[in-house]
Amino acid sequence: MSEKQKAPRRLIPRDLGGSIKLAEGTGGIITMCPCERFLEVYKVDTTFRIETPETIDPDRTNPNAPMVATVADRIGSAHPIVARVLLQGREILTSVILRATVNEAAVIESLHSVKEALVACHKASEHLSQHLKTADEKWATSQRPERVISSLPQVPELDVVATQFLISAKRAIAGICGLVPHFLVVERPDSNFDRLGDRMEKLLGATAPITTFIRKYADSSRYLIELRNGQEHPKLGKATVIQNVRVQADGSVAAPVWFVTGEIPRPIHAEMSAAIDTMIEMAELMLILLVDECLDKRWPFVVEELPPSERNANMPVKYKVTVDTSRLRTDKPGPIR
Repeated sequence: MSEKQKAPRRLIPRDLGGSIKLAEGTGGIITMCPCERFLEVYKVDTTFRIETPETIDPDRTNPNAPMVATVADRIGSAHPIVARVLLQGREILTSVILRATVNEAAVIESLHSVKEALVACHKASEHLSQHLKTADEKWATSQRPERVISSLPQVPELDVVATQFLISAKRAIAGICGLVPHFLVVERPDSNFDRLGDRMEKLLGATAPITTFIRKYADSSRYLIELRNGQEHPKLGKATVIQNVRVQADGSVAAPVWFVTGEIPRPIHAEMSAAIDTMIEMAELMLILLVDECLDKRWPFVVEELPPSERNANMPVKYKVTVDTSRLRTDKPGPIR
């Protein structure tokens, strides 16, 4: 029998089409983001991951390999971490024309990793805030003898939660720095803004937008990294100290604080919240400035900041790409090389 006369390969169950119902979460699907090993699907308050038979069983050993959906997180497209770090970054990247080829899939993987690290930071912050609120309520309603406090409310597992936050924050900062090699030719990747700032100054100059941005956020980056390093590599006279709820000399109750030996103690719950906001800014601005640095200047793309009133609550991106029509040429641009 010739090749043309051979019967076509029989489809097996895993090759057939199918559908999947995502019952958890509120409302319908807002958007999706393909990643290397799965597809992420977002409702406003839930993130799902869908794996196909090809990712579950790439060697095709099981003809009945299923498609599987799982709830990855109880936050979704309405959360700023998801919207502004991953979804906004992907939308900007895929809306422009760059002067050189960039591996979009690899950039999206990097943005996803940063998003995941910041979600871990968010969970740690939420844990602390919830338990601190409970501790405050117990303290406010408890009977407080003048000389004896038999059971001062505490935040459970504070050291574990603070460690989870700092590890994830350090990972997020390294991931933000790791966006640079996707766009620019550098000797090696960096994991903090100090070294990266030096590298960008040599490569692009001290006044380049990306250099000044990195210098601006270097203190915030260094502060979080030093808190983590003080845990991981404590030295005599220089270590990270974490203190739970405590009574002060004047009888008032102080919230948990952290600090590196010799530095000023700062409230952990406020620091976590502010740090997450800062790292979201760092991630979105790094991506925007790298895209801007690599734009094909023959096309008048502009990154525009949306006023709060124009942001979609279901996916509150802060920036979008537009085209400055006043700068469009009437003649057709030449071929892209």
